[in-house]
Amino acid sequence: TEALLPLVRKEIGDLVAAGCREITVDEPSMSCYGYKEDPERFVDIFNRTVEPGVGTCRLSTHLCFGNYKARAVAPRSYAPLYPAFHGLTVDEVHLEMASREFAELAAIRHIVGHGKDVCVGVIDVKSYWIEPAEEVARRVRLCLEHAPAERLSFAPDCGLSQTARWASKQKLTNMVAGVQQVRRELGH
Repeated sequence: TEALLPLVRKEIGDLVAAGCREITVDEPSMSCYGYKEDPERFVDIFNRTVEPGVGTCRLSTHLCFGNYKARAVAPRSYAPLYPAFHGLTVDEVHLEMASREFAELAAIRHIVGHGKDVCVGVIDVKSYWIEPAEEVARRVRLCLEHAPAERLSFAPDCGLSQTARWASKQKLTNMVAGVQQVRRELGH
């Protein structure tokens, strides 16, 4: 990790120098192994890595439980990572929620309370059930019970690289339609 840190740090610095204004760092090791490691150590490593982007671009991180063949590699719980992860120097934290039946959804309230935005995974990339737009809208409304609209964004739980293209397209189409439905209800 320490050997890779300067390489990734340089990439982030180069991206910022090239004009990049938004960077998301996907570091599944933190979510997958945080329950048995020192989460403060992960925060320190992460913060040293992203330092060139702090204050110069919008930084976010995706706390991923892994997606290799749709099989988690650790207990799928954010609880062991907090409160340490409130110290991540990011503007936004992306959480997988759809594949976990929105367990720990109340965590978004605490993340927002610590000055960070939250991107909530409302589409399960590990399932071929295509979430209807109305189901996505229901999930968005559920998130709004825990955080204000201006602090929320929505995405699939994780990347769709392991999901067939036909399913990915329909899932994304329905995700956008469901979020737009709630935006209209809110008058946005």
